[in-house]
Amino acid sequence: MKYNRPELQRERKIAYLIKCFPRLSETFILHEVLELERQGLPLRIISLLRPSGKINKAAEEVQATVTYVPGIFPRAFFPLLQASGRRFLKAPLKFLCIWIAALVRFHHHATPKHLLYAAYVANQLEQDGITHVHAHYANTPATVAVLAHQFTGIPYSFTAHAKDIYLSRKASLIYKMSKAKFVVTCTGYNQHYLESLPGSPRNVAIHRIYHGLNLRVFPSHLTVLPKAATRPLILTVARLVEKKGLPYLLEACRMLKDQGYDFTCRIVGEGELRPMLGKYICELGLSSTVELWGAETHERVIEMYQQAALFVLPCVVSENGDRDGIPNVLVEALSMGVPVISTPISGIPELITSEENGLLVPPRNSATLAVAIARFLDDSLLRRRIAVAGRQTVLAHFDMTQNAQSLKALLLEQVCSLPNFDLNNPYPHAKVVSRLTLPSSVELGAR
Repeated sequence: MKYNRPELQRERKIAYLIKCFPRLSETFILHEVLELERQGLPLRIISLLRPSGKINKAAEEVQATVTYVPGIFPRAFFPLLQASGRRFLKAPLKFLCIWIAALVRFHHHATPKHLLYAAYVANQLEQDGITHVHAHYANTPATVAVLAHQFTGIPYSFTAHAKDIYLSRKASLIYKMSKAKFVVTCTGYNQHYLESLPGSPRNVAIHRIYHGLNLRVFPSHLTVLPKAATRPLILTVARLVEKKGLPYLLEACRMLKDQGYDFTCRIVGEGELRPMLGKYICELGLSSTVELWGAETHERVIEMYQQAALFVLPCVVSENGDRDGIPNVLVEALSMGVPVISTPISGIPELITSEENGLLVPPRNSATLAVAIARFLDDSLLRRRIAVAGRQTVLAHFDMTQNAQSLKALLLEQVCSLPNFDLNNPYPHAKVVSRLTLPSSVELGAR
């Protein structure tokens, strides 16, 4: 195809619209960006929020310029109002129609904040000559993307993950899918759910593309698995929220201690349940056994995988319907040769086949979870057999290089199929003005 020539690939301008970039708990987005750049696809990143706390060192490798949308605070509010004013002056009737339609339509579920963000983003897209926008998450980023599309006509697509699917209003999901060029989701389970929604658009393709891993940064430690450990490490990496099922892991640890097992259980992550989990650890008498480690960088987590005897994540469907897709930490652990125990929730069975490349136990069942952990602690040969099969699964189906190629092909196909795509004028939405440097724009590793 003639559009695949490298010089033309560089001419296309694709923006990634992300809620917060880079974010410690969303390393998969960071690695997706890095892999797309490695494959020669230049990106422009627009982040609705600024990151706080620790940031993965790999973020320094990002070449794209990152623009942060001003926050809803007194001193930062003026740029948002200014952006909305510009859009109003450019097309007053169109501006008012978009605002009224967004606020009165039940199925859109937009707020004034979304509209202010969208006006600012729309100006940035036109200023930078963006020809396609890809949003990560079907909630706020996709809402801003569809509004920016209505302001500018610039097409968009989005990737849907987990919470953003199952906690969103179905009518809102359907509306945003209907306006998109295509939709990506990270599990077959999610794909089936979105396709089966009543009124789901039949003319918009929903693609299943697994997140994948940058296998170059996940060295296997299969060679150390058979060695006996004086106090084996049971590792969990998760946000401390209900859908991770962590109370059941604590109860299983208590059962194992009562049976005479000596081990360390380390829970890495932060979240709203930290106070409750800390209290429960004390109530169960596990203060010398279970560590609430807190959030860590990806580089430090990789070191912990290398120390772990097994990895446990007993996912559940929360009371409000929230659930995981395929937790990326399961893929990471399998990639590094750490045997995994989880539950058959959502897309997890697409990754783990119980007794073949991991163990799956019923959700909310501490006793069965304790039995599965004991099996791994007692049998190093079982651990090794499962670990070898787990790593082979990741190599076959979760290689970031291959999966990013699929996403890249979808993005380039949309850009090249634009009705007004002109090799001599590849930026049909761009203003004929010099680029402005806004106070809210920063560059992360821009080169």
